[in-house]
Amino acid sequence: MVFQALAQDGPPVNPNGFPSGDHYNLNLIGKKAEFNQDGLACAVDPSAYGNVVFVLEWGQGDIWLKSGKKATAATLQVTDPCVTAFDGDSAELDLPANANGYWVFARALGKLNKSGDPNDPDRWMIITPQLVTYSSEYEDLLYLGWGTSSGFVKPDGYKVTRTKGKHPAIRISDLFAFTGYICYSTDPGTFGLTGYSPMDMCVKDTSDPPDGIPDVIVGPPSAGACPNGSYLYESQLYCQHHDTKWIFNIADFVNLLWGVDSHGSKLVQIRFYPK
Repeated sequence: MVFQALAQDGPPVNPNGFPSGDHYNLNLIGKKAEFNQDGLACAVDPSAYGNVVFVLEWGQGDIWLKSGKKATAATLQVTDPCVTAFDGDSAELDLPANANGYWVFARALGKLNKSGDPNDPDRWMIITPQLVTYSSEYEDLLYLGWGTSSGFVKPDGYKVTRTKGKHPAIRISDLFAFTGYICYSTDPGTFGLTGYSPMDMCVKDTSDPPDGIPDVIVGPPSAGACPNGSYLYESQLYCQHHDTKWIFNIADFVNLLWGVDSHGSKLVQIRFYPK
């Protein structure tokens, strides 16, 4: 596998906070809770929405982003336009693969809050990341690699705010920057994957109820012991540590969950700029 580190600096931006150049555009549009009560708004062909996801104007929801080194999407495409509150299923979108990753920027637009708390007129949205699943073309031959699910540079996400006056875009690329271990239980070098070394690892089973299968890597043991709540894997794993990598390049396919918490947001515009 080839992994591309995210650079610490970014491209020059315009006064609106966005860089110039080719990009994919995603619009998160806030709607009232009764938006889809007739079942029609999300039941039509989702391709009609293209780059639009409907979220609660006031409330929370989930958006699934799917991509990876072998993603086949030709352009950013919303495949399910509505969050759980509207149609009983989370919104989904596909992002084309890019070996070098993307610069990602976001800006809140729309009218300010005039009907809510007069002491809190701003409209904002908090977006947080969670690594859900990832898979390798070799998973039929060996166990799926495990990774730390909280290994994000910005685990608490970003708050995108629509304020009075100028409100330029902010860079949110760190929502996609992963730091942590990816491990296999069988030597992946057998199948041509390089950079993995045998290591003892502390792991956890976070299933509720526990199913006996570790799904989170805590890290190497300290002085032969694991932290409380974790245990030493019975045999060595084959691991590689990644430092601020583009999340969709840690495996052939990655499923990332965005948690969206909206406080009156009418529109949040997100742009992905290929590096």
